[in-house]
Amino acid sequence: MFHRISRNAVLATSVALGLALGTLPVAAQAPATPADSPAAVPAPGNAAKAEILEGSVKKVDRGAGTLEMSDSAPGATTRTLAIVAETLIAVDGRPGTLADLHEGTKVKAAYVPRDGKDVVILIEVVPAQ
Repeated sequence: MFHRISRNAVLATSVALGLALGTLPVAAQAPATPADSPAAVPAPGNAAKAEILEGSVKKVDRGAGTLEMSDSAPGATTRTLAIVAETLIAVDGRPGTLADLHEGTKVKAAYVPRDGKDVVILIEVVPAQ
């Protein structure tokens, strides 16, 4: 018996797997349709690897479209990341929303520098241990 799986669920799972392997090429983030923002994908030849940040959510500002999080690295500070329409959120391997992110939630975020901001392409909630 076949089950229908949403495109977002498949994409979120693929991106989460990319995070687990430690690299995630931004070039793999292609718009779903021509109507999607072309600014969401870097021009060919300008693809960069996503940076990975692991830490805790400090603040989510839906109005400003930002996520403030602390880096789990020793001596690291708080970092502000931009949330865009293309940002995927994964919670327990399923698509999530900003409402799933609360202060103290442990997350991994994959982001790329774009237009002077660190733009998140995926946020994965780290399961509690």
